[in-house]
Amino acid sequence: MYIPDPSPAALASHLRKTTGPDEGAVVFLGDAHKDAFSEWERLGAETDCPVVVGLFPGVVDGAHWRHEGAVVLSVPVQGRPQVLDLTRPVPGPTEASAAASASFLVLVDGLSEHVGKALLWLRDRCGMEHVCVGGGAGRRSMTPGPCLVANETRLQDAAVVIPLAGQADLGVRHGWTRTGTSLVATRTDGAVIEHLNWEPAAEVYARAVEAHQGAPVAPDAFAEVAARHPFGLLREGREDIVRDPIARTDDDGIRCAGPVPENTVLHVLEGNADALIDAAGQVGAAGKPPESTPDTVFVADCVSRQSYLNDRMDEELEAIAAGGRRNDPPPYGVLSIGEIACDGTGHLEWLNKTTVRASLSTSSETSPEGSG
Repeated sequence: MYIPDPSPAALASHLRKTTGPDEGAVVFLGDAHKDAFSEWERLGAETDCPVVVGLFPGVVDGAHWRHEGAVVLSVPVQGRPQVLDLTRPVPGPTEASAAASASFLVLVDGLSEHVGKALLWLRDRCGMEHVCVGGGAGRRSMTPGPCLVANETRLQDAAVVIPLAGQADLGVRHGWTRTGTSLVATRTDGAVIEHLNWEPAAEVYARAVEAHQGAPVAPDAFAEVAARHPFGLLREGREDIVRDPIARTDDDGIRCAGPVPENTVLHVLEGNADALIDAAGQVGAAGKPPESTPDTVFVADCVSRQSYLNDRMDEELEAIAAGGRRNDPPPYGVLSIGEIACDGTGHLEWLNKTTVRASLSTSSETSPEGSG
């Protein structure tokens, strides 16, 4: 549910009345509350259930998004959340980890340079048979800082893994398409592409965009061009994984919003508002329907989609709400800084510029077929 004017005290009272003994609470705060984020440390101590809080660029309330307010999800849990400090070697799994749960909700500091470490942990512990869904927290200004609360502690450079009980059905779409230009990331360093096709990455990227659009790219237009032309990491038989270029480095490399493995084949992508909105509308319709109506529909929609769509963002959220199955509840969730998705049939991935939708049910049986 959406709470327009939240406070830790009022929300604690609400959770004590509404959250069952086998449930946990996840609180998504809009960016308007960033200056008072420290106040949320005490929320868990004032409730009788595990509580995780995340600060996001925006929250999704049905067919609308908002800077202010909180979205609160009460979800069936199977153990307490596990916190991963991404600045240190990550620990082994707790009893609440992969062996005990069929699905996970994951919140991570989307501005951390160590997101890849959280993905490796999840891949090692959860494998491909578990459904994982989540998103990157952080301030809309993209300024690093504490953005998660778990165990009554504010966290930065961290991830929180929440083991869920019941069924999770996942859909993933983005709608960006290939321009026809493919490149090879011949030298990378984490999230930085240093060379494309054995040349400085920014120079090669600019030439590729110029060839596609038939006009030169101005030296100071990198951010504008990158918003329209992200990279796509090749995935055969399905949509490429979008990787958002976010800055040109001093030595003509390109910093991306997530890791790029060396020797990856990249496509230069393009999009338009209609295609993105249409793709978002399909995200709830894929795969085999679950046997029961979900209790909760969670959405992580990339904040860069909102920046791209601007005043058409509500159209995208309306499409997501309308594209679900009959009798689905309205979607609630976040505008995220990166998205996490694994449908239980393939690899877990860190995504950019993508819409992820998860139907969560208290049913103990998992969906027989993934939908991503």
